[in-house]
Amino acid sequence: MVRIRQLFLFVFLAAAAIVWSDQAVVDYVDGDVWIVRAGQSARVRADFGSLLGEGDLIITGARGTAVVSLGVSSQVKLREDTEVLMDDLLGAGSVELRRGGVFARVRETTDAVARRFQVTTHTVVAGVRGTEFFVAFGRTIEDLPDLWLCVNAGAVDVSVIDTGDVTTVNAGEGINILGGRRATEPRFYPWTLDLNWNFDPAQGPVADDTDLDGAYSDLLDQDYD
Repeated sequence: MVRIRQLFLFVFLAAAAIVWSDQAVVDYVDGDVWIVRAGQSARVRADFGSLLGEGDLIITGARGTAVVSLGVSSQVKLREDTEVLMDDLLGAGSVELRRGGVFARVRETTDAVARRFQVTTHTVVAGVRGTEFFVAFGRTIEDLPDLWLCVNAGAVDVSVIDTGDVTTVNAGEGINILGGRRATEPRFYPWTLDLNWNFDPAQGPVADDTDLDGAYSDLLDQDYD
């Protein structure tokens, strides 16, 4: 009887570990960070180790920063004043950026979810594998806000939902999706050198305070015609 109980306990714990690995986990918080659980409206404070399920919303306040792991192969870092929905953790592997900006890191892996990892907005889908990239809302100059995307490593395929146009952005390049509908040509932007790509507090500061308004210095005269 004792041996049977020990076997049951081992199997139960192993199954629990598998379920936990398929959830998103908050790895780092600094400042105000909240979670709104799926189907609820109240905010609860996020903490180190907080679990996130599909449909949960994680929110950072002014000067807030959070890092979330999605399985063993993907992480996202939220800038201040950002909202991210845990959209599809077990299927396509995607999160939805609703406000603010995120950094994403996807390690090279054979994991099926990581291969299909995406960051989406209401107008754009960014699909990646084995890369580091940054996505953030910019100014609202046309009907809808602009969307900035730049790549630190690897490549990202950016699809505009309304038109179906796809642009591949390689390491060292950035684009602006004007009004969420029209992508500029990928090129190097000096402002991207100021971005903080660090996810690990043991390696230095994690928060990114890049002034995205500076990104418009060489765009306004040539891309909004």
